[in-house]
Amino acid sequence: MIRVWGITMNQEDKAAALSHIAASYSRTDDVLDTKLLKPIGKAGSENEPVYYDVVQDTEADAAAAAAADLPLAFAQPRPSQGDTPTDGSSDDGLVRYCPPASYDAREFTMLRLYDMTPRLIKSVMSELDLRHEDFPFRLSVKEQEIVELTQKPNEPKAPLLAMGRSGTGKTTCIVQRLFHQWCQARDEMKHTPDIAKPMRQLFVTASPTLKDQVAKQFRKLQAAVLSPEEMARVAAATAREYHSLSCIPDEAFPLFLSNHQYLRMLDATVRQPFFRNRDPLTCAILDEVDAADQLEIAWDLEAEAEQDSTDAIATGQPVAATRTASGRRRGRRQAHSDNSGAASGAMHELTYALFERLWSRLDSGIVRDDSERGKKGLESHLVFQEIMSYIKGSAEAIDSDAGILSLEEYLSLGAKRAANYNQELRTVVYSLMQSYQRQKAQHRLYDRPDLVHHLHKQLKKDGYQGIAITHIRRDEVQDFVQGELLLDLLVLGPQHAGQLFYCGDTAQSIARGVGFR
Repeated sequence: MIRVWGITMNQEDKAAALSHIAASYSRTDDVLDTKLLKPIGKAGSENEPVYYDVVQDTEADAAAAAAADLPLAFAQPRPSQGDTPTDGSSDDGLVRYCPPASYDAREFTMLRLYDMTPRLIKSVMSELDLRHEDFPFRLSVKEQEIVELTQKPNEPKAPLLAMGRSGTGKTTCIVQRLFHQWCQARDEMKHTPDIAKPMRQLFVTASPTLKDQVAKQFRKLQAAVLSPEEMARVAAATAREYHSLSCIPDEAFPLFLSNHQYLRMLDATVRQPFFRNRDPLTCAILDEVDAADQLEIAWDLEAEAEQDSTDAIATGQPVAATRTASGRRRGRRQAHSDNSGAASGAMHELTYALFERLWSRLDSGIVRDDSERGKKGLESHLVFQEIMSYIKGSAEAIDSDAGILSLEEYLSLGAKRAANYNQELRTVVYSLMQSYQRQKAQHRLYDRPDLVHHLHKQLKKDGYQGIAITHIRRDEVQDFVQGELLLDLLVLGPQHAGQLFYCGDTAQSIARGVGFR
């Protein structure tokens, strides 16, 4: 194997590269992912190279993998076998190979290696600009298996779920698989344009920052493949802001969206959208007032009405007359909050931050041994999770007519699925949910399950009406409730229902209210 560490005509860059090489090899012994190699034949002379093969764990594993037509997964021999050399070699000619580690002392990863393809050589020789171009680096055997995994023609398409802890390469796999399949579709369109169909992939994640980083990484991979003219068309298509999953040019795909964008763009495709006050040309949602401002206005009006009543009683004036005068003042202040919600009712999203502010106003109506409106022993964030993930966000709730589980259905959920509260406390939680629903309606707010239920109902009734989507990828899937994942199946339809790739980690979540299992 010949490894090229760098190509430069600059003496200073050369000195830095040599320093990095030395630092990388000095950290090589700390690499955990080592391979035990055995020679294939013997060299005829000292000048001839020796070829090595990886020592497999057992012959049975190799035979089973070959029979299943799967990529071979190699493992180091167990220490009990006594064939692991301690000094890099053994009497049997076995050699321990340690991949080069990162030369940065702050990193604990292996060095990224790239295959020396003609395209890479051409880019390097034409002064590759790493700010705008990149190439797929070599992956581990398992990562490569995920990236290139294909199903046999006679097998039904099945979704792919990759689970792992932070830093294990999940996002790398999803980006590389996106690029791998994009390259395959591009080659098919080039060689068989009459029968090839466009591949339209969606990448969805809860974090706008992660969405932007993944999009940037993918576009750099694209830039190393496309001509300047083609890349200019891609740049123009991706620079536009889209508010609907309709009339999007193929150059804009793969489309990278936050979940907030995805739900609103999907809403623009249904016959009866949740957000009805949209621009007729761009489908952009108009005059969506910030929910915190809406709630402040509503609470100010309530406080003003209470003060009017108090003042009327103190001065001996009729309460009705005082309310009439204050009503004119409230009407002027209400105009701003009524601007966007008149056409479709609730137009302002209720998030966990607002739920915390509503928490003191929620009343279970159940008399218990406390004076906290029946909420003793309950925590606001866990109650929010019960409502968002189970009572309103579960697959059963989203698929129901009302969009909410009945009390009996909620109590019947298993403890492994909804582990926060026992049966007695679930009854209190359900009463708090009903109080929450009343507060939400009173202040013309909606939550994410309301939007998801509306979309699910419309998609089941009329089908997906937007541009055909062939693949959906979700990173950090633990940040989504079940109902949101149901939407993916309806968007893809029966033809592409198996083209789902989810990556996640149940040990971490950035989304409040999601109890992922």
